[in-house]
Amino acid sequence: MQRDESKGAPSMPEPPEQLTRRMQELQLENEALLTRVRRLSTERQRLESRMADLARLHTASTRLRESGTDAELVATLQEIIKDLLGSEAFAVFELAPDASALSWLGGMGVDSELLRRVPLGEGPLSFVVQSGRSWVSEALPADDLALSACIPLRLGSRVLGVIAIFRLLPHKPSFEATDHVLFELLETQGGMALHCARCPAGGSPLTGGS
Repeated sequence: MQRDESKGAPSMPEPPEQLTRRMQELQLENEALLTRVRRLSTERQRLESRMADLARLHTASTRLRESGTDAELVATLQEIIKDLLGSEAFAVFELAPDASALSWLGGMGVDSELLRRVPLGEGPLSFVVQSGRSWVSEALPADDLALSACIPLRLGSRVLGVIAIFRLLPHKPSFEATDHVLFELLETQGGMALHCARCPAGGSPLTGGS
């Protein structure tokens, strides 16, 4: 029986250049895995943040629908604008029947006497009333009474009032993408809440009492 001389023979060590190349390949694979883990972690955080934003928007929508008076509406808007939009200076106005001026309904952090009645002509407030679309300043206002954003309160295409947002909180340099989603919610749900506050008791929010 012929003996297999190769059995039991020690394996030859890999040449140094092969070991170096193999270590480099393993390092690249490890870096790729770490990059993937970081990307998945970032994506998870983004999804968690998105879910939290959606939950806050749902809560805001529910609270707006439950606002039955001017005081309740302004109180709800105060929480939404402070907690979600990041501003402690805003005013809520109702549009006059002839659309010539805005009348003060409530607000926070601004002088109500200066804004008791705001005639319309030119500027962001007039643009929002005429177009039915939100307006956002391109730069942070330096003056306390300069506008950061204006949001129409609409019932369909009809503008019933306007939310004027002034300075933002120091930790918030500008509005973000999720803020514009909140603008749309305030336009429709806030407009419906303002309309309902004007309805007679027991009347339909769209057609009034029969």
